[in-house]
Amino acid sequence: MRTSLRMLLAGILSIACVTALLTLPADAALAATGKPIVGVASKRCLDIEGGSKTAGTQTVLGTCDGKADQRWSRTAAGELRVFDGARCLQAGSAVSAAGRKAVIASCTGAASQKWSYTSAKTLKHTTSGWCLDVRGAKTAAGSQVYLHACTTGTNQKWTVPAKLPDTTPPTAPTGLTRSALTCTAVTLSWTASTDAVGVTAYDLYHDGQLVKSVAGTVRSSSVKVVAGVPWGWYVNARDAAGNVSQASATVTVTPPQCSTDTVAPSVPKSVAAVASGTSVNLTWAASTDNVAVTRYDVRRDGATTPVGSVGGGVLTFTDSGLAVNRAYSYTVTARDAQGNASAPSAAATTTTGAACGSAICGVTQATTDTDIPWGLVTLPDGSVLYARRDAHGIVRLVPTTGAKTTVGTVPGAQSTDGEGGVMGLAIASDFSADPWLYIMHTTASDNRIVRMKYAAGKIDPASVQVLVSGILRNKYHNGGRLRFGPDGMLYASTGDAQNGDYAQRLTGTGSLNGKILRLTRTGGTPSDNPFGSYVWSYGHRNPQGIAFDSRGRLWQQEFGNSVMDETNLVVKGGNYGWPQCEGTSGSGCGAAGLIAPKMTYPTADGSCSGLTIVRDVVYIACGRGSRLYREVISGDSLTDKQQFFVGTYGRLRTVEPTPDGGLWLTTTNQGDKDSVANNSNEKILKVSLGG
Repeated sequence: MRTSLRMLLAGILSIACVTALLTLPADAALAATGKPIVGVASKRCLDIEGGSKTAGTQTVLGTCDGKADQRWSRTAAGELRVFDGARCLQAGSAVSAAGRKAVIASCTGAASQKWSYTSAKTLKHTTSGWCLDVRGAKTAAGSQVYLHACTTGTNQKWTVPAKLPDTTPPTAPTGLTRSALTCTAVTLSWTASTDAVGVTAYDLYHDGQLVKSVAGTVRSSSVKVVAGVPWGWYVNARDAAGNVSQASATVTVTPPQCSTDTVAPSVPKSVAAVASGTSVNLTWAASTDNVAVTRYDVRRDGATTPVGSVGGGVLTFTDSGLAVNRAYSYTVTARDAQGNASAPSAAATTTTGAACGSAICGVTQATTDTDIPWGLVTLPDGSVLYARRDAHGIVRLVPTTGAKTTVGTVPGAQSTDGEGGVMGLAIASDFSADPWLYIMHTTASDNRIVRMKYAAGKIDPASVQVLVSGILRNKYHNGGRLRFGPDGMLYASTGDAQNGDYAQRLTGTGSLNGKILRLTRTGGTPSDNPFGSYVWSYGHRNPQGIAFDSRGRLWQQEFGNSVMDETNLVVKGGNYGWPQCEGTSGSGCGAAGLIAPKMTYPTADGSCSGLTIVRDVVYIACGRGSRLYREVISGDSLTDKQQFFVGTYGRLRTVEPTPDGGLWLTTTNQGDKDSVANNSNEKILKVSLGG
């Protein structure tokens, strides 16, 4: 009897369990704790805006990263909990044409927090009967999630994958040391990184340039060096999914000379100076040396400091922005790699003309700074705001008096032990009526675009709004330039975060990197963007200069790795080839659909960061090349390439237009690769232009 009863009860329970499974098959997928909820159309995860736990915060689409703001569980009561159960998803109170916002709140068990997951893969709100919906059927990270009347659209369909893609990078390599240093090589050694799956490779860099890659089992490697040239070496780890770690600490290596050389080059001969307006062009005959001439220094009027320096293979120099009707005298000195210098040449003298008549008419120093001036904008009153990259501050400069005041510090900004920090600045054309300052900066976890109110000579830290986050960061390759276009949209350049694969990704991890982004001034995705996301163009390595010509076309300047830099004419949806191509170099450059650059430059003469356009002439500021390029836009081409200030002011970072048709030009000579605040001695120059 008891046995029969037990069998009967077991049968009833079995039927009940089967009935439950048949009734709510979809809910079972959400029963497990900490599952991501992924949009079918977007392949992005249901996320919380800004990662905030504040009640009322909107839900959005986010790049899947497995963090606490993307781990959801469904309770027996039908709640959808996030932040390890600390918050619940509920319907917002306000109703609009878009529906109701889907927000988070403290868990109360109220009916407004109950949901069911249907066999149609929709998340249905129990009280309203509406479905969780991505507003406007968008797919970009940051797209808002609402409740809306249920449809069959894929923007209302959600899945819970059994396994997420691996998006977690390895830990940064540690313990980087050097050994076996010679004049031609050094051995680098490091401690292994760790990874959730496994480290498959290590990438060895110096100063942002990839030199070689080794297997994930390797812990040391010999690399080539150049005698007497200091380089900052570091290592990144990679896993099988292509995730790249943050970089190791930097180890600076200065190789010894291969032999002692005390012989100076011969004195330069046949020095000639010819004036044209307020510019002087110098030429000379080559010097000789027992090893090689590596540099020529040009001095003006007997000064001890050179007015410019050029490489050992260059036999000409142009001195620009001089006074009218004035005599100038020049000498040239030759140098070799070990610093041996010839005696000065015989002086060459010439007199400038009565009027400018040149491309560059004059240069004045507006101010100096102990940090790296990066982004720079001119306000409607003629004053200038500029970013101090490593100090994370914003300074207001009054050019007419030289007066400077700090207007604030960017909240959450952090450096990268390389070239991250507070970078690009931008203001909209109606700044006087709507005074937002737009800023691109690095944080501890990403690069992001924010805006802050500027009022009464200060930026208000309480007003900060994050427009775009999740742009991956690294020691180098953070991009960082901002520019409003004539269409009223904000454009931003982003680097590949030292992972070339990201430059080609349009979804998932790294999809915002190696790109030109386009967004509304409030951080929205424009409806006419080509991929339904912020991405405007892709296939970029480390773009930093962007500007628009008189036809509203976007031109962009990009760092190469070791072969060539490039200037691009950017089109909607364009693929500019990285990492298959570096400029016009690379075995993959012939692939269909890749857009070739309009101009290239050897990296030794380039490493150019800033780009601006004045009267349809492109001006490009170069770091390693220590020069300003000038190129005329002719149709879809760049013509009449000229070089100015070669070695005159050292490394140049930023070039921007002045209200009177000239240029602002900033230097980046000291401490521009170490993230240490206030260890620089930089200049902001005002350049007057001619015809």
